[in-house]
Amino acid sequence: MLLNIFASIKGIKMSRVCFVLNSFNIGGIERVIVTLANGLSKKNEVDLLVLKNSGSLKSTLNNNVNTIDLNNLKARFLLPHLLKYLKKYKPDFLVTSIYPISIQAVLAIRLAQVKTKLVVTHHALFDIEHSGTRFHNFLLKQTLKYFYNKADITLAVSKGVYEFLQGIGIKNVRIMYNPIDINEKKKNAEILQEDISNYKPYFMFLGRLTPVKNIELIIKSFSELRKNSNFKKYNLLIIGSGPDEEMLKKLCTELYLNEYCYFLGNKTYPEFYIKNAELVLMASLSEAMPVTVMESFSLDVPIVTTPARGCLDIFELIDYKYSTTTFDDPIEYAELVKRVLDEKDLICGLSKKIEDNYGVAKIINLWNDLFVQLKEN
Repeated sequence: MLLNIFASIKGIKMSRVCFVLNSFNIGGIERVIVTLANGLSKKNEVDLLVLKNSGSLKSTLNNNVNTIDLNNLKARFLLPHLLKYLKKYKPDFLVTSIYPISIQAVLAIRLAQVKTKLVVTHHALFDIEHSGTRFHNFLLKQTLKYFYNKADITLAVSKGVYEFLQGIGIKNVRIMYNPIDINEKKKNAEILQEDISNYKPYFMFLGRLTPVKNIELIIKSFSELRKNSNFKKYNLLIIGSGPDEEMLKKLCTELYLNEYCYFLGNKTYPEFYIKNAELVLMASLSEAMPVTVMESFSLDVPIVTTPARGCLDIFELIDYKYSTTTFDDPIEYAELVKRVLDEKDLICGLSKKIEDNYGVAKIINLWNDLFVQLKEN
């Protein structure tokens, strides 16, 4: 802690920290890494190794974060580039967030023979999203156990992820929540000046259009809601892109929802749409630490979800109760939407609760303290 205070007083950079990022395309992990890089760059020299230097999140990166473009490199070919970077810059810390990159990071540090500390952050539960054969899953977990235990520390982004990592034998693991910059989210919500009057009132989904997000349930539930005359006025906005897009559009056609469901693609500032939504809807089969939940709460917009573990971990911490009991019942989901709307005036203080538990200032301080601890070990 004394090192931390001394560095702050002197105005010097505490450490050189390197993050590895797939791209600046909008995604949960990508948004977290950019937030961490921005926050940590106030006291540290931060490098961002970017495999694909494009995407709408790039505009949100602070100027004092040093971006190193790897020219559309595939993640599996990262090792020699990472080795070259480590030998040249010798960062104090290398932070990884995706397990194939974390594995290569262990090898790169050993081969480079540098004193760089490896901090592995793990964002997945390896359940629905990793539904391979039993042997494949066993092999994957054993691989993680071997390589993660070579890291200086492994950080779990939620209670559920922490329990998963401990369960497969990861020893030096602790919980480090993802940060949410409440002030930034509120500012972003005011940047756009689009006319969305033709959408209002609306519910919205935000995220990748992939099977694990279970967006079919949201669309089917929306169809159920529209059977009630009180819900004829509502629209559904779907923000994001992914392989399920055409299938979901076809489903909307089959349910006669084309006039009421809008696929808007990726948005640089989705906060604008969140702020103006009646509710944010999620139906994931698996979530480790859903950024969308925290973004919605940071703007005091209630959310309806399925009982994905990561959602429930957040709900438990801030005493929020609106999740279904199943992952596949559109009628139950629709009834919960009605209930949340009825009780919306009673739901208050979401932004304050998120700030207290996940606020960027708190989490960045914890990261800086972690760096001091690792240096002293």
